[in-house]
Amino acid sequence: MAQSVSFPSKGRLEIVFLDAVTATDNGKWFRLDPLSNISIDISGITTATVQIFGSNASTQPSDATDGRQIGFDVTSDSIVSITTPIKYLKVKVSAYTSGTISARGLGVVGN
Repeated sequence: MAQSVSFPSKGRLEIVFLDAVTATDNGKWFRLDPLSNISIDISGITTATVQIFGSNASTQPSDATDGRQIGFDVTSDSIVSITTPIKYLKVKVSAYTSGTISARGLGVVGN
């Protein structure tokens, strides 16, 4: 089930996509279409692969569905910036050996 996010009319919004994950994790979809852009701070990777997926489907995808990968496989701590409007977004740990992985997003609502 996708996560519901309440958006302020203007300002910044923080979203926790992954919180101290220590195994593979399929991630959860968040509806983000009011955001004009978002940065995702991915941290805690020792030996793991994190992927970011997006979808502009008319209905929210199942968490088991990946959608389209945005960017590249992330294998070290990184900040990924997405400036293209996207309706749904999820962050997934697709391969895991070690680390305590978190992914936190910061988006801008309105202009």
